[in-house]
Amino acid sequence: LPVIQSLGVHLGLPLVLIDSTSSSSHTSNLSVNLAPRTSVLGAAVRDLLTSTPDTNIIFYDKFTDILALEDVFRYEKDGLKVQCVSLEDIDSLSPSDEARNLILSRCNRRTGLEFLEQLMLRGLLSRINRVFLPCLDLSPMLVTRYNSLGAQLVFIELETSESFSLASMLLVDGLDVLSTSLAALNMVGQLPRPPPGDCNAPTVWKAGDHIIRKMTDSSFLGESGTVRLDSAGLRSYFPLKISELKFGSVVAGGVWGPDSGYLRAEKVQAEVGEGRAGAVGSLVVASLLSPPYTMEVKSGTGSKARAYEGFAIDLIDRVAAIVGFNYSLLISSGYGIEDDNGTWNGLIGEVMNRKADLAIADLTINSQREKVVDFSMPFLDLGISIIFVSSPSKSINLFSFLTPLSMEVWILMLIGGVSVSLTLYFIARVSPLETAELDNSDGESPFTSLRHCFWFAVSSWVQQGCDFLPRAVSTRTLASFWWFFTLIMISSYTANLAAFLTIERMDSPISSVQDLAKSKIRYGSIDSGSTLSFFRDSEDPFYKRMWRKMKEEESNFVKSNKEGIEKVLLEDGNYAFFMESTSIEYQTERNCRLTKVGDNLDSKSYGIAMKKNSPLRSRVSSAIIKLRQDGILDQLKVKWWKEERGGGVCQQDEQALSGVSRLTLHNLGGIFLILLLGLVVSLLLALVEFLFVNCKTKNLLI
Repeated sequence: LPVIQSLGVHLGLPLVLIDSTSSSSHTSNLSVNLAPRTSVLGAAVRDLLTSTPDTNIIFYDKFTDILALEDVFRYEKDGLKVQCVSLEDIDSLSPSDEARNLILSRCNRRTGLEFLEQLMLRGLLSRINRVFLPCLDLSPMLVTRYNSLGAQLVFIELETSESFSLASMLLVDGLDVLSTSLAALNMVGQLPRPPPGDCNAPTVWKAGDHIIRKMTDSSFLGESGTVRLDSAGLRSYFPLKISELKFGSVVAGGVWGPDSGYLRAEKVQAEVGEGRAGAVGSLVVASLLSPPYTMEVKSGTGSKARAYEGFAIDLIDRVAAIVGFNYSLLISSGYGIEDDNGTWNGLIGEVMNRKADLAIADLTINSQREKVVDFSMPFLDLGISIIFVSSPSKSINLFSFLTPLSMEVWILMLIGGVSVSLTLYFIARVSPLETAELDNSDGESPFTSLRHCFWFAVSSWVQQGCDFLPRAVSTRTLASFWWFFTLIMISSYTANLAAFLTIERMDSPISSVQDLAKSKIRYGSIDSGSTLSFFRDSEDPFYKRMWRKMKEEESNFVKSNKEGIEKVLLEDGNYAFFMESTSIEYQTERNCRLTKVGDNLDSKSYGIAMKKNSPLRSRVSSAIIKLRQDGILDQLKVKWWKEERGGGVCQQDEQALSGVSRLTLHNLGGIFLILLLGLVVSLLLALVEFLFVNCKTKNLLI
């Protein structure tokens, strides 16, 4: 591993590790480790052991494994006894009447089961012993054969609903955070291709450092639970679930977190029941009005009618039912941003000032907020994106049917028709075969008349044919080439016209954030919150330029998402608004004039905020994991995004219009004008012909 890390640093290549044996130290600035940090795991074991003065025996495979539990040795308490035994010397232990804690220093699912098997063979699984298994992926469901032996088995697991091996879950999470970071950097043009390899003069890939910084900023709910990396690229924060197996019964012993420590289930319930101002089991939950998370009820009568509804309300109802508390709702204003004096406003301020126990809304988890409050497990994953009008209004073009072909092509086609007519006239004059065997009284070919030549060219052009045809081989050759030319041109025009009219209503001047930055379209966001912080605090030169342009006009910023959407619709193609992708999905389901442009600019999550070191954190996170596992979160999203309050309207419109685009006078008005022009010109020519013939009959013309 040190060789690979050294090679990565030398070439500027990022390294993603999933090895717990290397998670306690970090020597490379170009690597991250998704494996839970062993020193943090040792702190969890230490907290579990403080509740008993029994003798503690730590079993290890390699002597370096003991370092994972160094916190156990540092803990000073009267009566705490620690003994280290190698797994090779396990035969030296014999059953005893003394209560003992048997701890496996570092393990996985396989080594944990092998350890239990060795203890059983040596009679060490008696009811007076407790066995601690910090294997992270070993659950009580896998050790049912040891149920009747009497020993109390303590399982330390990651808070995840998955049952795969730890290595598999870490591999999936590693690939997830890597691919997400690469996609985000590539979207803004910050991911150059690696330089070609040269053993004699290796070149450092400058993008490696950007990738690592992007990965360390990530926080998401992965297969192995909450994935959050510190500035050193280590996974120092991970909540743990403590389960106990005794006489075949599984008991939820509690939860452990790096900030809150070990909380037994009964302690959490007691702290939840303390409430406020003597109200037993009552909490204050802060939120703000933001569709579809929290909205005022449209209708409701009676004292029992609820005042608010939405995704956040349904979610907190289910969390309260699982954790076990009642709550009252406090409506706040603003999500929360820190001013120059270090004071927070909005939902974050409500929690910090103890006016609310929890805050739930479309509240983004970011590093600034995590310094002052704690967040639960994410309940929605999203990113910043662009909302824009789906098809900006355009100036009416009655001659849009001419658009499929350029002006140069139309002019060349006109010149081609005139050239063919003149050539036919010339050949008919010089070729004796053109006038041979003609069935007419004059004995002359129609092509000897210039007007007949033009009529033949025009009728062939519009695929209508003509009442006379050429006879000579020379004129037939010219006519054949002209017919082939008109066939190709008419076919190309028809196909291009159909495609043009189909995509015209979907045409948008921008398709990505790069297009927006290059265009003259103004853009902005809410004047407080995580979206504004993303641009303001970004170190990316691309986003810095966009932030400078946003600040040029105060009108680019609005007070709420609702005001931003109204501004997008009002300015009709001259303003784009940055907001969270989930909120964009909600709006585009109800207003077919709006659309999402491009991919997400970043990857982040919504979570429930609470005070620092709150005992509710692990319980609320466990409830969210259960709701996610049972599919309740997906059901709530479908309900409030696609069903309630007019959802699904635009999906029906898209299905109805997915076949053919309807044509209007804006598209074909010019055709009617040309027809009208033809009517007028033909009437004028008829009048001229009438006057000409009458004058000639009366010998008025010389």
